[in-house]
Amino acid sequence: MFRIWVDEEPLDSVRPLVEGVAEFIGPNASLDQLATCDAALDPGVPWNQSKMDDAPQLKVISRIGVGYDNIDVQAATDRGIQVCYTPHGPTISTAEHAVALIFSAAKTVTYAERDLREGRWHSQFHTLKGMELRGRTLGLVGLGRIGTEVAKVMQAVGMQVVAFDPQLTQDHANECNIKRVNSLRSLLEVSDVVSLHAPAKAETRHLMNADTLRQMRPGSILVNTARGALVDESALADALRSGHLAAAGLDVYEHEPIHTDNPLLHLDNVTLTDHIASHTWAGHHRLYEMALRHALQVLRGEPADCCLNQV
Repeated sequence: MFRIWVDEEPLDSVRPLVEGVAEFIGPNASLDQLATCDAALDPGVPWNQSKMDDAPQLKVISRIGVGYDNIDVQAATDRGIQVCYTPHGPTISTAEHAVALIFSAAKTVTYAERDLREGRWHSQFHTLKGMELRGRTLGLVGLGRIGTEVAKVMQAVGMQVVAFDPQLTQDHANECNIKRVNSLRSLLEVSDVVSLHAPAKAETRHLMNADTLRQMRPGSILVNTARGALVDESALADALRSGHLAAAGLDVYEHEPIHTDNPLLHLDNVTLTDHIASHTWAGHHRLYEMALRHALQVLRGEPADCCLNQV
């Protein structure tokens, strides 16, 4: 029977998938038992060379999520460990959360709720106005699976959609009825709402900084459900305080958990959630089921879906 290391309690809904095939080791098992495991389900904890060396029998690390910057993929390859991930798992839930943040920011939901709870009624009724989204332009920075789903929903609302993505082909843009632009600046200058769906890489760190935030239209909205490193949070706070940006909606941060001195925590025109975009029951099950299926494929010697390396 295969032994699968887990750093968090597996969902009850996926336990039937391993009956008679494998057993879970953890999440409170001693590290000594890691040496006896054939696979590991990774919820996002660091997997470096040292940890891999503590698991000489390991054949696969299966990421329960899309991002894999916590895994040293080259170190895994050098040790003959397959690395898989689940890019399709969180698509719908994350896209829906991005849409929720767009609406929350556009309709001043966070400010209004705080105002009401603190006993104020219409305190800025004549000065604070929301944004009607129909007829406005949504700019998507990245048009992968999640960005494409966001586009579908917001087009149904009546928004025009433009996208900037170096990987985006004109054929895919045409299929999605999306205008393709060739630079981030071109997108920022025409968008009333900008939603980030790009990966975290060295070249995308602080993609949204003081300069690019100034390129956004006055009174526009920024939403980020991708990776916190894409945004210079200090510059974003300045843009929100000055009124250049009307609002923002964020689910991810450069440092997580978010630091208590982060200036965004003290602004009324930003909606903040704690990296929960994919955390629906359906989304969480889908992520776990896919990660477990990939691990078992490798252990059975079958071609595995969504692999990041060749061993």
